[in-house]
Amino acid sequence: MKTLNKITLGLMLISLSCFNIKSQPKSEITNDNETSINWAEADTLYTFRLNEQTKGWEYFQREIRKFENNLPIENFVQIRTNNQWQNYLRANYSYNNKGDEISEIIQEWDTINNNWVNAKQKTSTYKRGKREEILFQEWKYPTNKWFNIMKYLINYNNSGNENTIIISLFNGVTNQWDNYKKFQMFFDAENIPPSKVITESWANQNWRTDGKYIMEYNWHGDKTLEIRHTWNYSKKDWIKAIMHNMKYDKKGNQTEFIEQKYDNKTNNWIYFNKISALYNQKGYMTEKTEYKWNRTTKNWDIKGQFKFTSDSKI
Repeated sequence: MKTLNKITLGLMLISLSCFNIKSQPKSEITNDNETSINWAEADTLYTFRLNEQTKGWEYFQREIRKFENNLPIENFVQIRTNNQWQNYLRANYSYNNKGDEISEIIQEWDTINNNWVNAKQKTSTYKRGKREEILFQEWKYPTNKWFNIMKYLINYNNSGNENTIIISLFNGVTNQWDNYKKFQMFFDAENIPPSKVITESWANQNWRTDGKYIMEYNWHGDKTLEIRHTWNYSKKDWIKAIMHNMKYDKKGNQTEFIEQKYDNKTNNWIYFNKISALYNQKGYMTEKTEYKWNRTTKNWDIKGQFKFTSDSKI
């Protein structure tokens, strides 16, 4: 079963995408059940993209990794430009003596000065083996210092499962942390993932309910359904908003992700995005296809097709 902290923190990270920088490596699939590096044994992973005009596979990007004690300590992405590899993003990781990640530093490539420059930092602190705080920072110029942006405070129930996450935003004027969001998880039984999450926003010195997540899982603990609602104060009712459906193979690899949005005029769910993926015997993603729903033709239009390999050619 996937660990609960990855499930619930995945919700938070997807909901608050403001910390994302540029784009994630194409070897990742939208999956908040777990976070891992695809092809974890590969020092170099090549991504090829299908050229829709020539129908040939072309270089898209490559990820170059360094490992220490079987843990990734560096992963940087290069993109293909004018038949040359160009540096793009770099992530450096550090860990405590238990192998828990304590920091992730994201850097961007400065094409003018030809060097790496700091961009984002995520720092985690632990207490009794559980992560209790995540601090997000951005690198600011001209001071050349890390500036606080956002932090998560994580609480656990008696079973050791996350049951509350409070998100604060840093106020640069007062130099204080201001409440922003709160996520409360509810469980149908012990030692299983949460079936419901209630979200609240801080307003007028009070927490106001504004969202709800309803989740379902398969017997492996992989999330198969997530329905998001928003609270309508005038109607005093939950309004459907977004639905995610996920499918997995027998080994627990996510093979399909479908996003739908609710149309309140027609009272129907409308397809929006889809991702499908294939894996090899080791569970490494080998192919990924991204789709966009065409509301005119009522079909999925392919946005991009990608292949992943540790070989420089396919």
